Amino acid sequence: MDVVLVQPFLHTKGGLEKVVMEIAKKYTPIIYTYRYVPDKTFAEFKEFDIRIVKPMLTSPASLFPERVRWGVQSGEAFYNLKIRDDYDVVNAHGTPSEWARHLNPRMLWYCHTPNREAFDLYEWRMKQRGPLGKALFWSSIQSYKLIEYNIVPKIEGIATNSMNSQARIKKYLHRDAEVIYPGITPTHYRNEGYRKYFFYPSRITPEKRFELAIEAFRKSGLHRRGYKFIIAGALNEERAEHVEYYNEISRMLDGLGEIKLNISYMDLIELYSKCTAVLFTPINEDFGIVPLEAMASEKPVIAVDEGGPRETILHEKTGFLCKNSDEIAMCMNLLADDPSLVEKMGRAGRKHVKSRFTWSMFFKKFDKMLRAVARGERA
Repeated sequence: MDVVLVQPFLHTKGGLEKVVMEIAKKYTPIIYTYRYVPDKTFAEFKEFDIRIVKPMLTSPASLFPERVRWGVQSGEAFYNLKIRDDYDVVNAHGTPSEWARHLNPRMLWYCHTPNREAFDLYEWRMKQRGPLGKALFWSSIQSYKLIEYNIVPKIEGIATNSMNSQARIKKYLHRDAEVIYPGITPTHYRNEGYRKYFFYPSRITPEKRFELAIEAFRKSGLHRRGYKFIIAGALNEERAEHVEYYNEISRMLDGLGEIKLNISYMDLIELYSKCTAVLFTPINEDFGIVPLEAMASEKPVIAVDEGGPRETILHEKTGFLCKNSDEIAMCMNLLADDPSLVEKMGRAGRKHVKSRFTWSMFFKKFDKMLRAVARGERA
């Protein structure tokens, strides 16, 4: 098949970008994006035909704050994108790339989640703004929804990464979506023992809720037994709120561990391979690649009992699902006190991942759906 892939932002290293990369490796598509920063995202993207969509609203949009400006410009660019190349199917990912359906039929949208700022995190985001910011945020979200509700019914097929995201798509966009779990390549991960540190890798953004994990680690008292807490992730220094959040959690972490920024893939693998266990505490995560990578590394996962982790972690078998920082602290102590439990959960986790979350399993379902849409069927 001739696939065209549309994704608005390729400027960080996250779970979404990993899925896009694996699809690109499989189909070698033309990739249309609004913003591509090669040095900030996965280096493998340099191997593909990446084309930048140009907005016409450059000057008016420049008056808005950065995040709104990016949203306005990328939305306008994809809404007006007319693909001139011959293609069989368009595969859209992050919003608002699905707006490319306006002028381009036969789209399979792999919706990682409906726009969280517009829907399930709207009230949380609104509380963080002053009066002027609230007014601008409200107006931008209303405009976004107006176009989104016009475009989404036209899309021929929608797939998503979890039952959690599937429920959001049904609730907010009124469409059914097929769950196709992302995968990993288990052979990339290894276990090199259990050094005295807990690990939380993820993008440095407020919704990843590192403060909850730091609070739990402090409550555990394990720092007094020689344990450290290591955070690793990409920081978008162009987003002031992300830099502010990084400074905040750095102050919270004082003396408990360290934050490693923008590390390489090989360094990430090594940190997984030597930790005692992995923490994962985001707000109602869509899916979450981190628990899969941790389990593939034969490490237990301690996560919040909400969102995607409920679908990947087997409670008390491959890790723990916790309701608050006290429970997280208790589980960390449980693992620190019982190395045999760490090993047992680690082995069970790797077995679980290999049986349910591989790329071959992903592509078996994804390819079938992609080809149905390419034939003009409504999947």
